Amino acid sequence: MWLLSVSQGGKSTIINMVIGFCRPISGKMYIDNIDSDDLDIRSMREQIAVVSQSPILFSGSIKENITYGMTNYTDEQMWKAIDDANLRDVVEKMPFGVDTLIGEHGDKLSGGQRQRITIARALIRNPKIIILDEATSALDNASEKLVQTAIKNAAEGRTMLVVAHRLSTIRDADVIAFIKEGVCTEHGTYDELMEKKGDFYEMASLASDNK
Repeated sequence: MWLLSVSQGGKSTIINMVIGFCRPISGKMYIDNIDSDDLDIRSMREQIAVVSQSPILFSGSIKENITYGMTNYTDEQMWKAIDDANLRDVVEKMPFGVDTLIGEHGDKLSGGQRQRITIARALIRNPKIIILDEATSALDNASEKLVQTAIKNAAEGRTMLVVAHRLSTIRDADVIAFIKEGVCTEHGTYDELMEKKGDFYEMASLASDNK
């Protein structure tokens, strides 16, 4: 399921509940048909990777940023993550490949390149759930397309929870949930929501008019 949220809609609360930072004060949340209250938080978090709007990188090499905190991985796993993150072309153009230093906070890279490194960091851990929180909102159109390809690759065999305002990011989602003022007002595929001509349709029409 992918989330489309208006400002102050409540998407951050939903993400924090999935990660386990907060609990529902009423109702129940189920993951794989298991009540979240019955799940071990540490074990659950080991199955979740988060890619945020602002990539968090360190003043080391590309390899160190992708494998940060890991002690047990193979080169094959690293390169698969690089390929799935649509990052190989970037690495191959670097003077020292994966050992190239990227500067403080990755300031030697473009926004799209930094974001793809964080996606590779998520993928090498092989999580069952990947959360992308406005992962393309700060990118230009060219970078956004590259990151969207990486997102599609990352979705293979996993559950993706993607928070977005850009319609292009969520168009191919299996399920879109429209969140407004803390309430899911409608959900369905892109085509289903367009046919309903509700909140989603209004936002899509407005976005089209503003192009």
